[in-house]
Amino acid sequence: FYDALRPGIEPSGLASPEEVVAHREGHIKAVLKVFREVDLFVFTFGLTEGWINARTGLVYPTCPGTIAGSFDPEVHAFKNFTFKEIHGDFIRFRELVHEVNPNLKFLLTVSPVPLKATASGRHVLTANTFSKSTLRAVAGQLFDEFEDIEYFPSYEIIASPWSKGFFYGSDQREVTVGGVDAVMRVFFQQHAPPQRR
Repeated sequence: FYDALRPGIEPSGLASPEEVVAHREGHIKAVLKVFREVDLFVFTFGLTEGWINARTGLVYPTCPGTIAGSFDPEVHAFKNFTFKEIHGDFIRFRELVHEVNPNLKFLLTVSPVPLKATASGRHVLTANTFSKSTLRAVAGQLFDEFEDIEYFPSYEIIASPWSKGFFYGSDQREVTVGGVDAVMRVFFQQHAPPQRR
């Protein structure tokens, strides 16, 4: 038995549905503890494409059947989330988190890793541009709207034309160690950690 919301957690599956539920409840308690105690939550927007349960609207972390279970076209549907949906979901997420930790701040980034494939029916280049543009626009809008939300331009550092692809590996998709180092160097220049006395 696998948890549809965390299909890769136990690669061999679990012994019973009850064990799946117990594992999920333990995970939720741990996440709640983190949100109660943390000062800053870093969230990276990755892509707009996803898979949902067509009957319930439940969003899966991966396409059903790729890690566990099987794909059923009567139940599982491709979904390319819109600006409005992503923006609204993040605002709702922020509200829920602030119910347990009203002082929590957010740092948003957009992943510079491009789509390798798409289920949208578009060419992967246009699908990637749509996805990253939408996510960058959402992050910018949230930054403009809320004082507790900061945006850090890791996407721009890696993927901008001025970087000339230098920070991507030979596959032009994976970010190199040098790219990660450059992003972190800029990050800590802007957000120096407090000095210990």
